[in-house]
Amino acid sequence: MELGSVKTDPAGKATVERAPPKRQPTVQDLLRHTAGFPYGGTRRDHELIKLWPAGSVDSAFTYSGPEFLEKLSQLPLQHEPGTVWDYSVAVDVQGFIVEAVTGKSLSAFLEARIWKPLDMADTSFSVPEAKKARYALAFANDPVSGKPQSIPHASGKPIKFDCGGGCAVSTAFDYLRFAQMLVNGGTLDGKRLLSRKTIELMASDQLGPDVRARTTNGILNEGYSFGLGFAVRSQTGIAPVAGTTGDYNWGGAYGTFFWIDPKEEMAVVYMVAAPGEARVRLRTLGRNMVLQSIAD
Repeated sequence: MELGSVKTDPAGKATVERAPPKRQPTVQDLLRHTAGFPYGGTRRDHELIKLWPAGSVDSAFTYSGPEFLEKLSQLPLQHEPGTVWDYSVAVDVQGFIVEAVTGKSLSAFLEARIWKPLDMADTSFSVPEAKKARYALAFANDPVSGKPQSIPHASGKPIKFDCGGGCAVSTAFDYLRFAQMLVNGGTLDGKRLLSRKTIELMASDQLGPDVRARTTNGILNEGYSFGLGFAVRSQTGIAPVAGTTGDYNWGGAYGTFFWIDPKEEMAVVYMVAAPGEARVRLRTLGRNMVLQSIAD
């Protein structure tokens, strides 16, 4: 968007073809998860939604990029664009738009624009053989539910496309540099990656009062709205965790989590291998422990 190549108005031919809704999904819809896409699979209770891909990583193991887009093009939207927040495959579609606009693979674009400028040397879409022993593994069973759990990416199985929704791997050091860049308003070590105003736009409430949110499984907590890629705290009360109005966060499917508190000038990164139910408890516990340690 900052390059001037993509606008937040109708996504048009950059996205997949759809049966005609009342209006077409926009790039803004993709960024804020209101495009009408869901995640599907057996975890959803509606037969049509179950036809949608259950997850980004599983999809990248199964389909090539063109095959994935072709599958999406055959599925009906689950919501009218702009009406419902539903966390979804939209991040993967964003990755395909980046590739179409730049003519580069998503990994090459991220390496040139983010990872290399921030010296994120251990961040990529695959783990080199020499580094595989460093890959953090989850307990065999989730400590809360007792159910078996694993992290598919740790198997070493190659992905068939660079999935923006969950295939990148990183370290606490690397991701903290990315988070600190956001705290700093788009700069780190004298290098500017983003405008301060772009970050303010990304971390603002993009849903408003008229968009209904599917707040299931602790994905989007009460007291939070959604920006362009982040959950954004809309008020001090209501939320089940401590925090500051305007702080923003998001987490990974397998337990990782980060949050930014601009007012406290603070970035926090959890590199937790917890794909089961424990991840929600760990995020809440960790946040409360960090904030309780603030002593003005």
